[in-house]
Amino acid sequence: MELQIKLILAEHHAVVRQALRLLLEREDDMQVLAEAGDGETVLWLAKSLKPDLVLMDISMPGPSGIEVTRRLLAENPDIPVLALSSHTDRQILQQMLAAGARGYMFKSSPGDALLRGIRAVAAGQRYLCPEATALIIDAPTPGPDNAVGEVLTQRERQILVLLAEGRSAPDIARHLNIAGGTVEVHRRNLMRKLKLHSIGELIRYAIRKKLISV
Repeated sequence: MELQIKLILAEHHAVVRQALRLLLEREDDMQVLAEAGDGETVLWLAKSLKPDLVLMDISMPGPSGIEVTRRLLAENPDIPVLALSSHTDRQILQQMLAAGARGYMFKSSPGDALLRGIRAVAAGQRYLCPEATALIIDAPTPGPDNAVGEVLTQRERQILVLLAEGRSAPDIARHLNIAGGTVEVHRRNLMRKLKLHSIGELIRYAIRKKLISV
């Protein structure tokens, strides 16, 4: 039998919460342990149930999802958080990732994208929906070596972020709806342009340029 991802569903709108639960429980590999409509309840449930993942609404009564994520991970660093947000503000995205969230989804994302995000984050990967990725790669990057916005194409910057998040070429191809061979071509081009020789160097570059959060 396939192992189930046991999760806590945190969403302040009861109707949205119900719809999300129906979506998740149709999947054989997912189980909703509990629901929460406010931050304090999330913290209590995480402490008592020890889920595999928390799907975290950012806008909740009481402490925000950002603060709840920070507090939750301080007490339970092994419980990954996937943010669920209606906000398309880059600053909120950056704050949530800085708080320790391993992924970020917009509530407008398709259901299959949300399921991919849950599975990726539960497996220890980072996951950003394409819209969140776009917010990051379009952000200005400080410093004298601000070459990323000048020498890379939009697609190369997008693939750079996804590679730095630890995504495989086949996963990136599915995520961007392009061929696997196309991903490899872009990877070679961006590493040549940036004079990088390994994925490790690429990750360090992305962190230095603040393209990903650690």
